[in-house]
Parts: sequence; C-alpha cells; structure tokens
Amino acid sequence: MTPPPALNNPELALEWEIRPGIPAVPAARHLRLLQPEEDDHEPPPDEAPSLAFVARMAQACAEVGFGARPAGQLKRWVARSQLEVLSRHGECVNRHPSSRNGSVDRTFRLVRGIRILEIREGVYETSAVLVGARRSRAIAMRIEWRRGTWLITAVQL
Repeated sequence: MTPPPALNNPELALEWEIRPGIPAVPAARHLRLLQPEEDDHEPPPDEAPSLAFVARMAQACAEVGFGARPAGQLKRWVARSQLEVLSRHGECVNRHPSSRNGSVDRTFRLVRGIRILEIREGVYETSAVLVGARRSRAIAMRIEWRRGTWLITAVQL
C-alpha cells in the first residue's frame, strides 16, 4: 500500500494571536518594587480625635444604621465593610413592621456621654450615648489614623 499523497496543509502556528499583531501571551515585563513615599505614612497626630468629630460621626453612623441617612454620605470617614454592615442594618430596620408606625427613633437630637480611649498610637476606641425622642441608644466606634485622616474601622450599635 502506498502512503497517501501529502495534503496542502499549512503548518500550525505555535504562537497564538488575539488578532493580527497582538500576541495572546504578553511579553514579559520587568517588575520593580515601588517604595512608599513618606507622605503616605504620615505619623498620627499627637491629639485624639476631637469630641465634636466623635459626636458627629456617632450621630451619622447611628442614622445610617437606623435607615435615616444614606451610607454614601460617610464613605470618606467610615471603612467600606462597616458601611455595608450599617446599611444592611438600616434596611432591616426600614423593613420591620414596627418602623412603619414611627415607633423607632431614626434621628437623635443629642449626643452625650462621649468617651475616648487610646488603644495604641493612632488608634482610639470611643463610645457615646445618643438621645432620641423615645429612647436612648449606645454606640461604640474604633477610630484609626489612616492616610492623613481619621477612619472609623469598627462600629457597634
């Protein structure tokens, strides 16, 4: 038996291209480690966060947690994970039947009993009492100095 005649098949390409001129596997790039600039690691201030800042943040976080304020207003001062928790809590409060008749305080007229405790350099734990029309609530927050500003990294209502 004689072998079949050779077919006119072009050789298969061993290098694939996404489109002509663009290889599927990018060329190796030289990687280098960037050193952080000194401005990125600004030392924390010598003073704790002010009472006014703690009071404003306690009230605002509680209002998000009780569905009276959109979470997006606090993106600059509250960690994303904590905003998600507060936002979900606010949604649950809004869906609960007791909130429909107005028996849940959503806003607070007074913040009192503020406590600020330094845990370590640049990290503080705070607590406050929020006074509403019908009842008072407590809030605890952890505030850390990050990238030149105070950031709330934990909230407990």
